Amino acid sequence: MVLMGTTFQVLNIYEKWVQWTTFGIYSASIIWCCYSYSRELNGEVSFRQIFSHGFKTASIVTLISIAAFIITYLIMPEIKEKSLQIARDEMAKDPRMTEEIINQSIAWTDKFFLVFGIVGSLFGFALTGAISSLIGAAISRKTPKDAMPKSL
Repeated sequence: MVLMGTTFQVLNIYEKWVQWTTFGIYSASIIWCCYSYSRELNGEVSFRQIFSHGFKTASIVTLISIAAFIITYLIMPEIKEKSLQIARDEMAKDPRMTEEIINQSIAWTDKFFLVFGIVGSLFGFALTGAISSLIGAAISRKTPKDAMPKSL
């Protein structure tokens, strides 16, 4: 996923569908991770165990994504300029935005770009991972060993 995101940046593809595709693949991967974990243990797991496994996986991916963002930011500083230009263009489409407001917003974003990227990655990937872990745990087979017997 990190490789895919970096590839899109190197190829200068900054479309919204790219972000949604990346998060879609990430979400499907976490759901599959939860489902696979349940199958590995023959369904003898609880919802909590499956969710925990999925969320731990999502946490690791989140940390890797943050590290990749920082490395990419340091290696390819032009990404920051391209992102700021895209933000400027999007704001210019809104008739309520004056040139002064756009300039102030871009200056502020420029100043805190690294912080915004780290926090955005943290919340974006962690939230998507938590929701995906919930879905994965919900659809996976669960029959924990400590469950009550079906017959007496």
